[in-house]
Amino acid sequence: MTRQDRLQTFVSLSVGNWVRQCAADHGVSVSVFIRDLIVAAWQRDNEAKDRPAGLDPARQAIFISVALDALLASHSDASLRDRTHEAYRRRLERLGLPVNANMGGQSHEA
Repeated sequence: MTRQDRLQTFVSLSVGNWVRQCAADHGVSVSVFIRDLIVAAWQRDNEAKDRPAGLDPARQAIFISVALDALLASHSDASLRDRTHEAYRRRLERLGLPVNANMGGQSHEA
């Protein structure tokens, strides 16, 4: 059996309330909820260290967005890039995600 290591920490009242509510929503104890968060973070951190940089999902997403923006900027239809950015803005708004006031054709480098 793996030896367990007990940790103790202090958090703000609002964070503590959030943890308690999430644990209750998931039907687990606060200890189990916090353990699962810590283990998931540890696994993400170690997984990223073992993965070649070219396979990192965050790096891939950035490369894809830069490459796509470059293709849009060089497209024969000069309005395509701005229309794409506007469609993106509308999608963010529909999903209730924050929209940057500066977002648009000028906010990206190609």
